[in-house]
Amino acid sequence: MKLVCIKCNGKKFWKLSNGEYRCKVCRKDIKPRLVVGMKLTKRQWIKLIDLYFLGANGPALKEKLGMSLVTINKALRILRTCMALDVPDIFSGTVEVDETYLGGQWKNKRKSVKKNQIVSKRGLGTTKQPAFGILARNGQVWAELVEGVEARDLMPLITKQVKSGVKVCSDTWRAYTGLAAKGYVHRTVDHGEKEYVRGKNHINGLEGFWGFLKRKLASKGGVRRLYLPLFLGEYVWRYNHRDMSLMEKRNELLALIFDQFGARY
Repeated sequence: MKLVCIKCNGKKFWKLSNGEYRCKVCRKDIKPRLVVGMKLTKRQWIKLIDLYFLGANGPALKEKLGMSLVTINKALRILRTCMALDVPDIFSGTVEVDETYLGGQWKNKRKSVKKNQIVSKRGLGTTKQPAFGILARNGQVWAELVEGVEARDLMPLITKQVKSGVKVCSDTWRAYTGLAAKGYVHRTVDHGEKEYVRGKNHINGLEGFWGFLKRKLASKGGVRRLYLPLFLGEYVWRYNHRDMSLMEKRNELLALIFDQFGARY
């Protein structure tokens, strides 16, 4: 937890038995809050996080916690921001890479969107949001929204997130052609020829994550593109921590909040 004394800017404290902290420089006692601008107690945060992981939406959280919807939405944005910032370490071993497009069906889009947009095509040339993902065979995934799906867009992400020399499985999309020249062991499957597995070469794990992500986004009734990075970060985090208990997830998320949003007093 990052504490800074509002009186003397001191950063060293004693923890008192009543849960407060005393500055070692000026002896000022402070009562910590989890996040700047959020007047929620630790007990309220714990209850909110537990309900959130159990699937409660904003209106349900408002009813159960007795908070305003504005406060609930702000707290949820903070949780999703923490999840999005919790990026896995550089991948090694065998990894899978793939791109996809996020966006609901045309018939389900709002009238304001349809008015200013032509009917979206499938695949290359679509008006949907492209996303790129990397999955390590240990079950960890990394994903990010991208401007495009050409080599100039994807190759820097692969070299940043994947250790050189490892085995990279992909489909035959042209953006991955230069992987061997970058020092990777490149193996492909040709989806165009209905080939999805060749020995241990496949991208089925990452395809499974894309399915998980799109089902979750669809269950939200659609997500505005402005907030899509936060929701992508949320479901990457949920997928990577899927084997944790509710208590372990809560504690992990509380630690992220302290680390990313340490309050200033």
